[in-house]
Amino acid sequence: HPSFVMLTFGNELHAGQAGHERMRQLLRTARELDDTRLYADGSNAHYGALGADPESDFYTSQCWKQFLLRGTCAAQDPQTRRIEGHINNRYPGADVCYDEAIRSARRDWNKPIISFEVGQFEVLPDFGELDTFRGVLDPANLRLIRSRAEQAGLLPLWPRMVEATGQLSRIGYREEIEAAMRTEGLSGICLLGLQDFPGQGTALVGMMNSHLQPKSGAFSDPKAFSAFFRDTLPLILLPRYTYETTDTLEADVVLANYGKKTLAGSWHYELGGAGVHLRGSLGKCSCPAGHSTPLGKLQISLEQITEPSRLELTVSGPFFDGQTGSPAASNTYPVWVYPPVQPVCPGSIHEARSLDQEALRVLEAGGCVYLSPSSTREQLPSSIQAQFTTDFWSVGTFPLQEGGMGQLIDASHPLFASFPTETHTNWQWWPMAVQRAIILPRRWQAIVTEMDSYAYLRPMAQLLECRCGGGRLLLSSLGLQDLQQYPEARALLNAIYTYMTSDTFSPVQEIDPADIAALVSPRSADNASSD
Repeated sequence: HPSFVMLTFGNELHAGQAGHERMRQLLRTARELDDTRLYADGSNAHYGALGADPESDFYTSQCWKQFLLRGTCAAQDPQTRRIEGHINNRYPGADVCYDEAIRSARRDWNKPIISFEVGQFEVLPDFGELDTFRGVLDPANLRLIRSRAEQAGLLPLWPRMVEATGQLSRIGYREEIEAAMRTEGLSGICLLGLQDFPGQGTALVGMMNSHLQPKSGAFSDPKAFSAFFRDTLPLILLPRYTYETTDTLEADVVLANYGKKTLAGSWHYELGGAGVHLRGSLGKCSCPAGHSTPLGKLQISLEQITEPSRLELTVSGPFFDGQTGSPAASNTYPVWVYPPVQPVCPGSIHEARSLDQEALRVLEAGGCVYLSPSSTREQLPSSIQAQFTTDFWSVGTFPLQEGGMGQLIDASHPLFASFPTETHTNWQWWPMAVQRAIILPRRWQAIVTEMDSYAYLRPMAQLLECRCGGGRLLLSSLGLQDLQQYPEARALLNAIYTYMTSDTFSPVQEIDPADIAALVSPRSADNASSD
């Protein structure tokens, strides 16, 4: 078959000296039988800890010894308790690559290196798939999940949750793929798969269902996925996704050209959206096939932007002088820009780290309380450690994961009038998304819901409002007061203060003060007070 080019002898093999000698004998036998293929002793052997076997023709693994070759792994980071890898543990930008791993490998290995089983971002199941099974096939796992979702009262909300987890999954896949494309010395990238896998605790990691059909929803549009998973791709090496209007957006731009032909001509950029339209040229460049070629450097002043904005930054080309038409290559990145703010709690709001006697007094008097404990296990004993991405593969196989599946955001809520957001987690939420999420005693209406794994379906939230004890309360598990080094966290905190002092701050649901107090530790070394 034309696709049979490379062969390994097994998946994630481990062996001692005798086993490795047997592998080498098999390599020699395979070459004697058919020397037109490439052979390696194993895929992700020893999980990459030993590097490559010298007799293999190529190396495919999740890492090279201690250096990762992908953005997420099942192991738990000992410091953050989130799954390992830069996507969940490093402030985001579009500039991470695996050069360090390649440099280490090239000291004694000059054969192809391919990243292994990249991706594995889980998506909540689409129950419409239940009707597509025929004959002897019985989707017992999906029926069980649907029953649990129905018991939890989640069925009306479920399609929105599926779409939010799907959109976040695709964001994770894009970062994985582009990080590999940014690493010129990497020979290839191998996704685990884009199809759901019913085994190993139910690993619903696909853009496609178990029948190899795109899932329902915008997130699974094949065109959206192929927009960044292609052989030729312009890459804007953004150091971050969020800026202030006083900043100049600066980033190098390269073309990863692993197609079959040289691309020559001029390259253009455009920053647009929300009344903004900035355009410029990166100049002419000839980009040979098989290499990553610098296209130039962006330097865009953001001073003319006056409102909090979500913008799109596009690089495309090549274009030929005097001609128009569709570019051969194009790539678009989201960028968020905020006016600089240093949020200060207004005098009409009492800000507290616990629901102490002073906070209760303000509520009893009909006042407003912003309850914002530090986002720690000590301050939020009924909580989980959230992460940016959805689950890795499945909690059944990797139970150290705490189960968070990303945020479901009420984007139309008036709180977000000055903080642009979609209904799903995106890069501007990263500092907040990796904080803790409160496990609620029952399902309350939330402004920001933390979605849960299908295995648990716990009611969780990161931001909610209610009438409480005669007053109005907004509860946050995001610990924004501890994230003020980030422009997006400053902008969100300012948006909260603005909302709470407006006439639109009028919660409907009523929650007993005792229920709120049970969620937050009464002990706090930093109990803010302002009313």
